[in-house]
This record gives sequence, C-alpha cells and structure tokens, in this order.
Amino acid sequence: QCIEEKGGNLDFYGLSSLRIGEPVAEQLEFMEGLLPCPELPFHMPMMELPGGHVADLHLFGDSSSVWLVFLDATPERDHQQRLQQKAYEMTLLQERERQLNAKLQSTNEALRESQEGLSREYRRAESLLLNILPASIAERLKADEQIADNHAEVSVLFADIVGFTEKARSVGAAPTLAILNYFFKSADMLSEEYGCEKIKTIGDCVMAVSGLPTARSDHAQALAHYALELRAAARRERFAGEPLSLRIGIHSGPIVAGVIGKRRFVYDLWGDTVNLAARIQKAAEPDEIRISDATHQLLTPDFACEPLGETELRGTGRVRMWRL
Repeated sequence: QCIEEKGGNLDFYGLSSLRIGEPVAEQLEFMEGLLPCPELPFHMPMMELPGGHVADLHLFGDSSSVWLVFLDATPERDHQQRLQQKAYEMTLLQERERQLNAKLQSTNEALRESQEGLSREYRRAESLLLNILPASIAERLKADEQIADNHAEVSVLFADIVGFTEKARSVGAAPTLAILNYFFKSADMLSEEYGCEKIKTIGDCVMAVSGLPTARSDHAQALAHYALELRAAARRERFAGEPLSLRIGIHSGPIVAGVIGKRRFVYDLWGDTVNLAARIQKAAEPDEIRISDATHQLLTPDFACEPLGETELRGTGRVRMWRL
C-alpha cells in the first residue's frame, strides 16, 4: 500500500499478490538467497522479474525495514541483457555440442577399433580354416552344410621319411623339426602347383589326394607328378648326414570324404582305397614310388613304370604293383 501511495506499480512487476505478514522470500523466488542481506545498501543489476521484466534491484534499510526499489531497465539495456543472455546460452550450447562431439568421436573410434579387431579375428579364423580344409569345403562348412561326400574316382598318396625315428633320435629336436618343416612345406607347395589336396600329416607321413573336392579325369597323372616332385625335393635335402629319402605309395578308386568334429574340424578320407594306398606305401622300398595296377592303368604312356608283379599285403591279399 505504501509503495502504491508513493506512485509505485506492483502489477507491473507481478508483486500485487504479496500477502502482508508473510515472509517475502517465500513469496518471491528471486529474493531467495538475498535475505537476510548481510550489507545494505545492496545492488543487483538486470534481474529477471515475474512477468518477463528486467530491472535493477536496490535494497535499502532503515531502523525497522528493508526497502526494495526496482528501477526498470531501459529498452536498450534490456535488449543488451537479453543479447548477453543469449550469447551465454549459445556458449553453453556450443560447449555442450563440443562435449557431445568429443564423446561421439571417442565412441566412433572405439567402435572402429572394435570392428577392426573383429575383422582381424575373422580373417585369422578364415586363414586357419583354409589351412585345414579345401576352400570349397570351408565355404560349405560356413554355410552350416554337413560335409559327407562320395567320390567315385580319386587317387590317394601316402609318403613318409625312411628311418625317421632312428635319425631323429641321433640328431636331436631342432634338426628334426627343421626337416619336418621342409618336408611338409614342400608337400604344401606342390599341392598348390599340381591341384592336389594335402589332407593331413601323421607323424612324419603325408597323406594327399587328387580328384576332390572337384572331380578331375587326370587325377592319377596329377598325383604321379606330385609324387615325383616330392621325391625330388626330398633328395635335395639331407637328414642325419644322408639325403632325405621317402617311401611313397599311390592307389586309385572310390572314397568317402567328410568333416568330423564340432570344435576342432578334421577333413578326412575313408574307404578301401585309402587303406590300400597306405599298405602300398609301407611295402615300398626306400626312395621308391610304388603304385597299384588301378593307378597304372590311368597313367599316360609318358610315365615310365616298371612292373613288380604281385605282392601279398596284410589284410588285402595279393596286389599287383608297379614302380614309378
């Protein structure tokens, strides 16, 4: 009432609803924290008041009261204040944007590193799979296909190092591993050169096949070339002071091929053809490539073969064989 009597306008500042006798700080949010004022007079410029007005707030005190005086800001000052407020808000938004961009960049970098790690692991798994399986078999396996195939006509080879156990004992671990590495690497490289598949190694023995997983009419010729080159590669290396010598056996016929195992895959061959090829290899002399009559009949005349007659093989009976 006193303010209105002095010409003040309470409605203009949204103060007409003040209740006499109740604390001002509880009725005016902008006064919270200002009262009790530690030092008078007190001045707070450009305060945002109810109703959207901006005014300078002055607090004066006498012996019994604290007086609030609002001096309305000029339009220029009001505009300047609002521009400053907008600039401040823009600065806050820009800082927030910078923080979000930094976080997004960090997240993208972590995602990129994770994707690169997954790609490396995928390539590693792919490489390991191709080391133990033919490429076409690996693709079928990745498609969750069961691998169990009948092949009507292939040629199977077994080759092992003559006198390996005794020589390994005499030279020690390092030279033995070196000669095995040379032998198996030669078998791998020749497999690629002649389109054969090295199926597995068993101790110092290599098992290879021609004619699968893709059928080919010249499987016997391809494996014969493979055997001749494998023997030649062995002759170029020395083991325990002597030229490396192999026993090699080849037989041709039908087989079953498939992948077994769940966590550790094994691609293998089964059938009488496999068993007979292994027995022919064991019957071979050092540095000899011995083939069955079935394989000999599939070779072209440019392969020189010497007849060996029939030999009794354990579990098989008499088998006619040739020296390649």
